[in-house]
Amino acid sequence: MNTEKDLTTIMEIIEKHELKNEIIEWYKIGPPNNVGFMWCKYNTPAKKYMQDLVLDMGYDSSGFAWMHRAIQARVNKKYI
Repeated sequence: MNTEKDLTTIMEIIEKHELKNEIIEWYKIGPPNNVGFMWCKYNTPAKKYMQDLVLDMGYDSSGFAWMHRAIQARVNKKYI
């Protein structure tokens, strides 16, 4: 697993995705503090898409949460 390469790939996918604005907004806000990315509800198409993308890239358990936080940091750096 090459996390830097995967993170770059994910950001490229977000940039071209039809739900780009919703995905970016979600990462700007982030999940509730008391649940984090591991246990938040993936109840919108944008959230579900990102959940599936991260899982499909092989990130599960703590890697799942870590990758979401890395995406969040990149989104905040690029779009805020």
